Amino acid sequence: MSKMFFGLSVTTIGLVIVFAGLIVLIGFIKLVSVISNSNTRKKKSDTDNAAADENALPAVEFEQGIDPETVAAITAAIAAVWQGDTGFIVRRVRRIHNAAAWNLAGREDQVYSRM
Repeated sequence: MSKMFFGLSVTTIGLVIVFAGLIVLIGFIKLVSVISNSNTRKKKSDTDNAAADENALPAVEFEQGIDPETVAAITAAIAAVWQGDTGFIVRRVRRIHNAAAWNLAGREDQVYSRM
């Protein structure tokens, strides 16, 4: 019986240490985000807002009659025109069939079970 209590105490101590570490990590991430947000606010207030508005991409609103794929294609075209030439060229797009047989069978099973 004492081995059981020892095991439970070790488990409890381990859980407390893990959750305390997670809380410390969350606090550290919040601190870093507050510091980085304060730095960007200072830099943004120093620069001219008119120049920032000229470089902003136009907003694309989603309408009920347009497919999401069409909106994505139009947005990509606008972004490509707006950002200019970056030197990146897509020469060929092809699908690679390198999935395992069990992976393909499971995927087909899920797709066909929803029809």
